[in-house]
Amino acid sequence: MAKLKTLAERTRDNDWPAPATFKNPEQCAAAYASGYEGCFADPEGAEAVESQAYGKFSDVVNEFGIADSGKGKLSLLYPVVWKVSKRDDWFHGALSQPTGDCVSRGQSHAAVASLACAVENGNGSWPDIPEIAFAKGMPFHPTPTYWNKKGGASGWSCSSAAARSKDKIGLAFSVNYGGDIGDLTQYTTKLIEKYCRSGPPESVISELDKNVTLTYSRIKSFEEVRDAIANGYGVNSCGSQGFAKSRDSNGVAKRSGSWSHSMAYVGVDDSEWAHSNYSGPLVCVLNSWGTSWIKGPRAVQGKSDAPEIPKGSFWARWKDVSGRDCYAMSSVKGFPPQKLPEWGLRSLI
Repeated sequence: MAKLKTLAERTRDNDWPAPATFKNPEQCAAAYASGYEGCFADPEGAEAVESQAYGKFSDVVNEFGIADSGKGKLSLLYPVVWKVSKRDDWFHGALSQPTGDCVSRGQSHAAVASLACAVENGNGSWPDIPEIAFAKGMPFHPTPTYWNKKGGASGWSCSSAAARSKDKIGLAFSVNYGGDIGDLTQYTTKLIEKYCRSGPPESVISELDKNVTLTYSRIKSFEEVRDAIANGYGVNSCGSQGFAKSRDSNGVAKRSGSWSHSMAYVGVDDSEWAHSNYSGPLVCVLNSWGTSWIKGPRAVQGKSDAPEIPKGSFWARWKDVSGRDCYAMSSVKGFPPQKLPEWGLRSLI
């Protein structure tokens, strides 16, 4: 099997996967399972992240005193989004990818979770999102961030997406802006291709730069993922691990096949229950293929009193996702300690 090119090599050679248009979640999932590349290795981008302030989460946990703060805990971010926004339809109805833009979807999911947790902890305010933005289940549109990739229509890296969500465009409403931006109530391959090769004009960036990521950091271990999520920081991940299209009675999916794919982490379970039942910790993986690609219960520890994981997501054993390239997002400067609400109360929603 030929060695896959890195992002830097593809940029140098102007060699990008052929644009694709997936008509439904099943077609999208089948393409990834057959070797479609939605994310690329990016060692140069990872090194650039680590060289900046707060770039290594292994240093961040000590600087901000959050090392081991998630040890032994169940920490969930998605219910915080529901609580802060006063809506429980986030993530559930989001459309499946029309093309290979998974990295910007994962980036958006992680950033939304981080923003909600910051607001819950008194840092900033939740934006006034127009109702029309919820029409297709994706109130913040992932495409404006993706436009800044400056490459082919399909495939990107998590490190580059994190950087562009800070210095270019972060979270943009899914509304019809008109003009150079166009109609972001739509989500199509044509819209995604609009600027992704050349980058958007400055007029687009200046209008959509209101909700940027303030800090991002590279994560290299489960302990770092655990402590990031326990303090309200969403994580985006890129890697090659594939999973089954069904969840067990506790919402856990088994490893199956290979996907060159980006997915966000919006929960972690390092509790005794997880270690006892799955011989190690779990992470809640939020996918971007709609809701029909995977079946089965969405329970948290098999309990009925905890908010079920979002439709289209699944729990994964850490040992099945270890080795992915991960980045934590923050809506504040650095990664200060933050508290999450009690997860087991239906009143959250």
